[in-house]
Amino acid sequence: MKYFVIVSLVIYNSCLNGFAQKPDTLYFNREFLATHIYQDGIKLSGGKVTKIFSTTKQSKIKYKWSKVLKPIGPVVTFGGVGLAYVALKGIDATATIDGQQVDYKIRSLPKLLMGLGLVVGGLCMVESSNELAQHAVDIYNVKQKSTTKISHINKIQFGLTESNAVGFTISLK
Repeated sequence: MKYFVIVSLVIYNSCLNGFAQKPDTLYFNREFLATHIYQDGIKLSGGKVTKIFSTTKQSKIKYKWSKVLKPIGPVVTFGGVGLAYVALKGIDATATIDGQQVDYKIRSLPKLLMGLGLVVGGLCMVESSNELAQHAVDIYNVKQKSTTKISHINKIQFGLTESNAVGFTISLK
């Protein structure tokens, strides 16, 4: 009898959890160059995310901008690193001072500053791309929570049926 009561309680609790409706939410995982979007623990492809976001205009726009900035940011960053390298490498030059030839390098401070500016700008584009994808997910989840209705259990009947089997009835609001 004790075994029957324990099994009945386990079945009862699992049935209650099964009827609780969960909103269809999305989750994001941020990495350096990308933000991956998941639904129910499954990573979504770009096409599936765009299809899901088609119901919410703001999310769709933010996600599209995120996809535009994602490849541009690293290119700008690497361009800035290259320009800074060229500026620091300099140009070989020779001057005659007091009758002696002196070798030196001409380094361009404006090129160096532009290269550093491009590095910072590219990193900002990468971060902005990640934030736009995150905000798109947040907006979508807020819209889904506001439109999703959850059923509440009104009445549960648990007992024996006419054929001496265990049964239960659940009525939802």
